[in-house]
This record gives sequence, C-alpha cells and structure tokens, in this order.
Amino acid sequence: MCSGAVLLYGIKKVVVGENKTFQGPEEYVRSRGVDVTVVDNRECCELMNSFIKASPQLWDEDIGK
Repeated sequence: MCSGAVLLYGIKKVVVGENKTFQGPEEYVRSRGVDVTVVDNRECCELMNSFIKASPQLWDEDIGK
C-alpha cells in the first residue's frame, strides 16, 4: 500500500492482502482516519514470496534497500 497516495488523495478505505513480506505504516494511516483492513490472504503471501525469490533486486529497489 502506498500510504502517501492514500493520504494525498483522501482514500477512506484500504484493504491489504498481506503484510508479512512488507509492513507499511498501517497504524499511522489509521490514525489519520483511514479504515485499514489486513486480510492476511495466504495466496497473496505466496505470490509475494514467489516474486521476491524470483526478483530480489527488483524487490530491494521497490522497498528502497
């Protein structure tokens, strides 16, 4: 989830498929009045883990490592 875009555009509700591979500032976004739901979907976790394993450099770039 891009918390900056959520706050900038006044998005009221965000559904996060999983937050095990990368956790954003969910509590901060909630504190700004956004309804954040984390569903912890197994398939989302598997997809993200597969992507990270297949493209570690791209993942590191995405998360700012």
